[in-house]
Amino acid sequence: MSVNQYGIYVVYPPTVDLTAQGLGRYLAAFLKGASERDDVRFVIICPSWSVDAIHALLDAEGVPRSHLQIVSPKGKPYLLRAYELVRAFWQRRPSLGILIRAKRAVERTFARLTQGVIQRVARARTLLDLAGLLVWLLPCLLLAVVALPLALVSAVAVGGLLLWRSATVRASSKVQRVLALYARATAVLVKPQDSGLVLRLFTAMHDAETERMERLIGKMTDVRAWYCPTAFWTAFNRIDAPRLMCVPDVVLMDFPVAFASLGGTRVLDTFEDIQGAIRAADHLVTYSGAVKAQTLVDRLGVATDRVHVVPHAPNSLDKWVAVTGFPDNEETSRRYCGSLLLGALANKSNRADYTAGFANRELKFLFYASQFRPNKNVLSLLRAYEFLLRDQGLGLKLLLTGDVAALPEVAHFIGEHRLANDVICLKGLSVSELAACYKLATLAVNPSLSEGGCPFTFTEALSVGTPVVMARISVSEEVLDDPALQAVTFFDPYDWKDMAQRIRFGVAHRDQLLAVQSPAYERLAQRTWRDVVDEHIDILDRVARQRAGVEVIS
Repeated sequence: MSVNQYGIYVVYPPTVDLTAQGLGRYLAAFLKGASERDDVRFVIICPSWSVDAIHALLDAEGVPRSHLQIVSPKGKPYLLRAYELVRAFWQRRPSLGILIRAKRAVERTFARLTQGVIQRVARARTLLDLAGLLVWLLPCLLLAVVALPLALVSAVAVGGLLLWRSATVRASSKVQRVLALYARATAVLVKPQDSGLVLRLFTAMHDAETERMERLIGKMTDVRAWYCPTAFWTAFNRIDAPRLMCVPDVVLMDFPVAFASLGGTRVLDTFEDIQGAIRAADHLVTYSGAVKAQTLVDRLGVATDRVHVVPHAPNSLDKWVAVTGFPDNEETSRRYCGSLLLGALANKSNRADYTAGFANRELKFLFYASQFRPNKNVLSLLRAYEFLLRDQGLGLKLLLTGDVAALPEVAHFIGEHRLANDVICLKGLSVSELAACYKLATLAVNPSLSEGGCPFTFTEALSVGTPVVMARISVSEEVLDDPALQAVTFFDPYDWKDMAQRIRFGVAHRDQLLAVQSPAYERLAQRTWRDVVDEHIDILDRVARQRAGVEVIS
């Protein structure tokens, strides 16, 4: 039996945890579906810095490797290695004494080398004498490269010490300057994407890495066609081979001001790049007819015959918390989920000082699993929750999975309304912990204003027996099209009072809601990720035949 090979183009930035990315989980589900076909093999081409992250994603999601290969350029860029070294030092908080001694040793060595260079220059009489300078200049250059990370670490450590001292002693102007340097160095280490210098360095490194990837791709003549799971990676269009680019959504188009307030001109530049990539792509695929018609065709002017629609399959989580062989498997599963939840509250909570002591496996809560981005509508959910908690006597916590630092207004709202002990953020959940949170939740909520397809919330929650209330958006209405189902499931995402009313109904009539939604889930569950892969491969084959001049896609 012949095996056709297809490529997947992945260019995540360094330090990204793919297990926490919706796109990463989609990719894992896709590859798991592909593993069911013996006639297909996928090759993932990625930057050198993403290999470990991809392996971690595959391990976390239980993806077989039998029909999968990961290829990348050899060797991480030195610039990234230096950054990782500095970040590792910063996270370990090396002692000030060690840093001072290391700094002095570097200074002494550098002074000796510099003196040697000066003496050589002064005594040089011939070109041969000048050539001998290379023996001295090369160590100086290497020492300077090594000293740069050390200098940054020293600035961070010294600044931290001075910051502590300044709490009790009035800081001098010199201390203030060091503290400012400390703050800038820390910002670079914690949020490198917000530094203009780091961003320029990364862009240069990224461009060089994608060029190395393109040279590797050029040698993979046995790959029938290439697939890119997002339009963010614009260099994909430079591949001289059959290509299919996925456009899950273009949320930057719907929320330009909100995203720009977080990322400044960098976000606007990204939006322009995405628009250019979409218009330059040979063929596009998206998850829903709504995104095809409303975003790609109507707003971006893409020809309808260039856009294909492949809805995703449901994301079922029941297998991650299912147990067998006990007198009461359901009760045992809930106890297991309770242990997972308590572990997450102790180790992954933004309020670990408060939640680490939780011992009640029967904690009652609402659950919204999502990163914090402007389109996720977290503030409206918080307003609805605060009203239910304070005015309606709702005795439930609200568990979220986003990073409160990602949206400052979220942290501000929680603090201003004294919700720190009621709204808990669990960042970096494993798949099992995510499944446990869904299973134990009284109700799952998704207030998102914009998504590429019907949110996974519906199938993830119902796969473990938890009902859902969701925002009424076009991609959800496209899939959940039964009027009776819509009446009990959807709320107006722009009206927090309507959201609160729907949440209150879901809590009060949980069994009724579950009875209406379960048949819809069973219907959706008939579609598998193998189906998704089959439809993608059919499109990739047609794109390849068109490239060869054998077929015209219409």
